[in-house]
Amino acid sequence: MKKLLLLFYFLSLNLMANELPELGSYTDNIFSSADEDKISKQILYQVNKNPLVVKDSEIDDYLSHLGRRLMNGTSLANKNTKFFILNDSTINAFATLGGVIGVHTGLFLAANTESELASVLGHEIAHLTQKHLPRIIAKQKRDSYKTTLALAFALLVSRSNPDLAAASSTVANASAVQNTLDFTRKHEQEADREGIKILDRAGFDVRASIDFFKTMQKGNQFSQGAAPAFLRTHPVTTDRISDIQDRLSEYPYKQRLDSDNFYYVKGKIRAFLEQKNTIIKILETNIKNKSYINESGERFALAYAYLRNNMINKARNELQIIKKKKAPNPMLLNLEAIILIQEGKKNEATKLYKKGLTMFPSHRAFVYGLAEHYIRSSKTTIAIDLLNEYLLIYPEDPNLYELMAKAQAGEGKVLLQHENLAESFYYRYNIKEAITLLDLAVRAKDGNFYEKSRVESRLKELKREWALFSKGL
Repeated sequence: MKKLLLLFYFLSLNLMANELPELGSYTDNIFSSADEDKISKQILYQVNKNPLVVKDSEIDDYLSHLGRRLMNGTSLANKNTKFFILNDSTINAFATLGGVIGVHTGLFLAANTESELASVLGHEIAHLTQKHLPRIIAKQKRDSYKTTLALAFALLVSRSNPDLAAASSTVANASAVQNTLDFTRKHEQEADREGIKILDRAGFDVRASIDFFKTMQKGNQFSQGAAPAFLRTHPVTTDRISDIQDRLSEYPYKQRLDSDNFYYVKGKIRAFLEQKNTIIKILETNIKNKSYINESGERFALAYAYLRNNMINKARNELQIIKKKKAPNPMLLNLEAIILIQEGKKNEATKLYKKGLTMFPSHRAFVYGLAEHYIRSSKTTIAIDLLNEYLLIYPEDPNLYELMAKAQAGEGKVLLQHENLAESFYYRYNIKEAITLLDLAVRAKDGNFYEKSRVESRLKELKREWALFSKGL
C-alpha cells in the first residue's frame, strides 16, 4: 500500500507542478476566492482519482457533518469546504489550499472519543480560518508563483505522510520545502488556540486536545522515527502543551456522550480496511474479553466483517444484539437492508429503505440502495422519480447523477444518459471528461428540443469554465 501511496503522491506532485492554473490579481498578498477555487478543484480532481481515498457515503456524510458542526460560527460556515478520507494507517489529518481537509483512517481508529477526533479537525479548520498556507505563500515572490505553489503542495505531501516528504524533490529544492515546513510550525500555536474555541463552540470536550496527545503517547516513546505522523507534521513542544493546558483552565468541565455513529463509522472502517481473514478473530476475541471502548461499535464492526466473509447468519445475530440495546439508527437500518439483500429478501430490503428515508430523509445510503434496487428490477421510471427528488436536495452529488445515467440507459434515453454521466464527472472535478460526454449528448439522435437546448447550453458553460481554469496550463 505504501508503494501505491508513494506513486500517487509523485504523480500528484508532478501534475500540480505542471498544471497549476494562472492566478489572477490578489490583494494584500492573500489568494482570492477564485484563485483558491481553481486550486481546490485541481486537488479534488486528484483526490477523486486516488484509489486510496475511501468512498463510502455513510463515512463521508459523518465526516462532513462533523466538519460543518465545527465550522459553524467560523469564517468557513458558508464556504464549500470539502473533506475526504484516505486509507492510510498513519495517524494524521491535514488542511490544504482551497479549503480541502484530508483525514487518514488511522486517525479515526486512534481517537478514543468523538471529541478527540473533533479536536484534530478543529485544529485543521483553524489552519484554514487563519489562512496559514496562503500566508506562507504570500511571503514568496510573485514571479516565483509556480515554484512556490509546488512547495505548498510538497508541504501538503509531507503533512499527509512524513515518510513521503522526499518526493517533494521532484518539483522543488528539498531544503526549501523544509524551510516552508519549519515556517508553518510557527502557526501551530495559533491553530491550537483557535481550535479550542472551535471545539468549545461546537459543544465538544475541549480537554480532548490534550487527551489525544496522551492517546498517542501510550503507544509511542516519541523517538525520532517512532512518533506518529500527526506529531511530526504538528510537532508538540513543552511550550505548546503548556499553552494548551493554560487555555483549557479557562473552560469549565463538560461531560459529553459520543454519538453512536462515531463508533459505527470506526467499526465500518475496521471491518473493510483491515485484513479480511484476521479481522473476525480479532473482533470476536475483543468481544469475548470485553476489551473494547464501545460494545455496539465492536459488534457493528463484527457484523460487517461477517458480511465481508459471506457469513450472513452471524452478521444478523450481531445486528440483533445491537438493536436490543440501541435506539433506531440510520447506519443500523442500512446494515439490516444489506443483510436482507444478501439473504435474498429484496422486497423486505426495499420496504426498509423506504422506512429509512421516512425516518432519516437525509441519509443518502438509503437513496442509493433504493435506486439501485429499482434499476436492477427494471423499475427505471420509479428510480428516475426518486433520483429527481433527491437531486433537488443534493444537486452536486455525483453518485446520484451516475445512478440517473444508469436509469436513463435502462429507458433507452441516450441523450439523458450522457448528460447525467457528464454531470457525475463534473462533480468529481473532471471537467474535460464532462465536456466529452456532453458533446456525445449533443450528437445523440434522441431528445426533444428543450433537452437538446439545455445540453448545448451546459456544454458551452463547461467549455468557458475549462478555458478559464486551464488558462496558462
